[in-house]
Amino acid sequence: MNIAILIPELGGGGAERVSQIVGDYYVEKGHNVYYFLADMAVRQVYTVKGKVIHTGIKSCTENNSFGYMQVFAKLMKSSFKMRKLKKKYKIDVAISFMEEFNYINILSKGTEKVITRICATLSQTEELTGILYDKYVVRFFYNRADRVIVLCDYAKDDMYRNYRVARKKMVKVPNPALIIDICGLEKEWEYGDKVIVAVGRLGWQKQHERIIRAFSYVNAHDKAAKLLILGAGPNEAFLKRTSTKYGLEDRIIFTGFRSNIAYYLKNSKVFVMASKGEGVPNSMLEAMACGLPVVTTDSPGGCGELVGKKKISEACSDIQYCPYGILTPHISGKVQLDSELEKEELLLGQAMLELLSNEQLYEKYSRRSLKRASMYNIERVMKKWDKLLFESKV
Repeated sequence: MNIAILIPELGGGGAERVSQIVGDYYVEKGHNVYYFLADMAVRQVYTVKGKVIHTGIKSCTENNSFGYMQVFAKLMKSSFKMRKLKKKYKIDVAISFMEEFNYINILSKGTEKVITRICATLSQTEELTGILYDKYVVRFFYNRADRVIVLCDYAKDDMYRNYRVARKKMVKVPNPALIIDICGLEKEWEYGDKVIVAVGRLGWQKQHERIIRAFSYVNAHDKAAKLLILGAGPNEAFLKRTSTKYGLEDRIIFTGFRSNIAYYLKNSKVFVMASKGEGVPNSMLEAMACGLPVVTTDSPGGCGELVGKKKISEACSDIQYCPYGILTPHISGKVQLDSELEKEELLLGQAMLELLSNEQLYEKYSRRSLKRASMYNIERVMKKWDKLLFESKV
């Protein structure tokens, strides 16, 4: 089978990581896999076993002085180019990642099966604006895909309720939890035994500034605690200034992007996340696969589902000790750095501190994390992908 993976770039990130995993899996199964990438000035971080094709396609959202019509004109031009590539490589299944390439995949549809993947909760992501996220446009186009992959039940309900994408089109396929061997990869651990780790791109979506504020509560009660922030992005300077503002510059370590994430996860004690919204975050699954207890806010998306929240539709209002992790209330709104800690930040800090100081609770959730990760192992997840690729068209 000839499989195309349509994705803007392979420069790091959750969607890019999953595209690598999926592509490598099918190459190893004897299929031909082609990565159709956009023309972007991004260094390729992830190496893949499939063949990389640079399409020359540029983003349709850049330099659009004439508005929506210009966006659609660029999308059509890109889809014509993509259609030629699909024919040239005799593509049987085309899988797209990220919204712009989802549209290009649908518009370039021929006889091949078209599978699109939604990795975010669209209605809850403030940064996603413009014609590509208009509810009528989403409804019209995504209903023309053969299948639409969502990562969690929350996202599936969101796509139906807010965009009227047919439920029969959607399939829940979560990210896989990978266990990585780190033997011999790194030097001796130097950060101590009370490390809280946060992983993700340093942008507004991940709300690292909220984590820093919550960590100030932890630091006030335990001076041995440290916060390790893995990732790179546009907010790095701001986050470092925030750390300094709270007198935490010696307690918070910014590592930059790291490909050897397992080394940091296996040596830390608590994983924390406080995003505005998530699908099913790779970093949380990888933390669980390393036996790391998880504290997460009840962000719109799959975080609550991942830690075993009982009633997904009910907002968390206090600390919840879920089966597979600790859940605290979602943190929304613009942060005021000069203000006192908000209730949600305080609860997040309390949950982190409790895992650092309560060894029995730590051991319990360490075991539970490993158990939860086993439910998302690559064998189980790839069976879902197999069904998608080899089933008859809807």
